[in-house]
Amino acid sequence: MTTLIALEIEKVLRRRLNQVVLAVSLSLLILVYVLLWMASDVLAQAGAAGGEGVQELRSALYLEETIPFAVLMLYLFGFVAGVVVVGANVGAEYTWNTMRTLTAAEPRRGRVLLAKLIALWVTILAGMLVAMAVMLATSAVITISAGEFDLSFVDAAYLGDSAGSFGKVLVATSPYLHLAFLFGVIGKSPTAGIALALGVAFLEGIIGGLMVLAGGWLEEIPRFMLDHNGDALAVSGEGPLSGLLGQEGAFAGVFERPDVAHSVTVLLAWAAFFLALTFWSFRRQDLEYQGG
Repeated sequence: MTTLIALEIEKVLRRRLNQVVLAVSLSLLILVYVLLWMASDVLAQAGAAGGEGVQELRSALYLEETIPFAVLMLYLFGFVAGVVVVGANVGAEYTWNTMRTLTAAEPRRGRVLLAKLIALWVTILAGMLVAMAVMLATSAVITISAGEFDLSFVDAAYLGDSAGSFGKVLVATSPYLHLAFLFGVIGKSPTAGIALALGVAFLEGIIGGLMVLAGGWLEEIPRFMLDHNGDALAVSGEGPLSGLLGQEGAFAGVFERPDVAHSVTVLLAWAAFFLALTFWSFRRQDLEYQGG
């Protein structure tokens, strides 16, 4: 099993698409910080109305208060990048016909799929940690340039809250990653894994909002859907921008967000269900040759 996992990690690290996705994601995260800092600076110099909001924007980019904002950015960018990586890496095994070779070398199919899942999670976790480090480094540069650099706020509580916020992002993204894993296996192609998972992520929020507006028993269904609970975790931290950024979306004002315990339970249950369905489908799957 260790050999299988090491092989899968090597494959993930060497694929050019994964390297490009990581580079693009990190570049976009840095760009968001820089553009927001430049915009807030322009607004502050112009004496724009709503100065309190401008100050909140600037303070959210400083190192002391940037964790909630960084977590939200990691959720918005991380789940998309993760879905692309998972869907592409799983689906490509079918289009390249390497899945047939792997299952021939290791007859216990479940071990092949488990090794791939572990390898993908290890690399995605590493990528998220790198992304968080890059955002904190960018925030540190902004903080230093503004003459506000001070590490006196770093204590056990700060580190604990930061680790907890990062854990919430992992929980919030896990169902979407497992959904891409499921669609990649069932659809036997990268397109199925990526497009269907992103399609669900896009449409679910709209459908959930319409259910709330419809009222009655339909109003309770979004409390058990991915989008509603994932968003609740992403903006559950306290910080200057957590409330503001949590009001995005066409139906944001309609929802009453669930508590953290409810969201974690629902999201982990969905993640486990998608994973169980993936292994069940894979064990019964015909691995016929796919011509180019």
